[in-house]
Amino acid sequence: MVALSINGVNALEQNESVNQTVQTQNNSTTNNTTLNNNTTSTKSTSTYSNIKVSYTYHVLVPYTVKSQVAVKQAYKVKVSYKARVAVKKWYKSYGKWKYKYVYKYVTKYKYVTKYKTVYQWKTVTKYKKETRTGYAYLYDYLKETKNCQIYDADIQALSKNLTANATTNMEKATKIFNWVRDNLDYSFYYCTKYGAAKTLDKKVGNCCDHTHLLVALARAAGIPARYLNGDCVFNSGNTYGHVWAQLYVDGKWYSADATSYSNTLGTIKSWNTETVIIHTAYASLPW
Repeated sequence: MVALSINGVNALEQNESVNQTVQTQNNSTTNNTTLNNNTTSTKSTSTYSNIKVSYTYHVLVPYTVKSQVAVKQAYKVKVSYKARVAVKKWYKSYGKWKYKYVYKYVTKYKYVTKYKTVYQWKTVTKYKKETRTGYAYLYDYLKETKNCQIYDADIQALSKNLTANATTNMEKATKIFNWVRDNLDYSFYYCTKYGAAKTLDKKVGNCCDHTHLLVALARAAGIPARYLNGDCVFNSGNTYGHVWAQLYVDGKWYSADATSYSNTLGTIKSWNTETVIIHTAYASLPW
């Protein structure tokens, strides 16, 4: 199976009728923001209940190969060397025997350890990346969750304000993404610390909390959004576990990583999208 780049991860089972349904729902959500929360949630669930979308993820499959491995092999070598030795030399002086030391060089031998490189055939376990497909219902990506508080008053107000003058769903999604990217500072820590509502209040967060706020604002505007996580090789050369979002606009998923100013909606430049190992997609981030 051919691995896809993250920017090419889109719904595989979409058709024109599905796209029209999604467009209709997004327009309906925008025009009815004054409805109460329960009515909006019920309407979204009902409209998207039969729309199934796909996501791709990666698994590392082990396989074995025989290959030559370089091994350092020790061996002993007899070498000669010149050693300075003292020899006692006797002589007679005034009728008495005396001696003195005379130094000379003699050849001696010893064994030293040396190493040579030899190649041996060994069985080595390697791993290859395979792309697989999972499925979920689109309405799952519009629900409120513990850390994605789409019905929070401040999130509702900001989402409405950001999308008020937008005429297309893509324009709405872009305005939401740009605001999160440009108005939040990045802070390194593990897992969720604040959730969407507190992140909006503090204007700071790690990749998880950046994504919580982005997903919440998108869902509040009627745009389906989901979480992805994976192992990413960043431009620094370091590999880290990372979380980012995907927004569903006009039948297509757009990758959205708001933690870097170099990224735009649908384009990620802060890490290598070709080598990423995607673990799965989430409607609700579990950590």
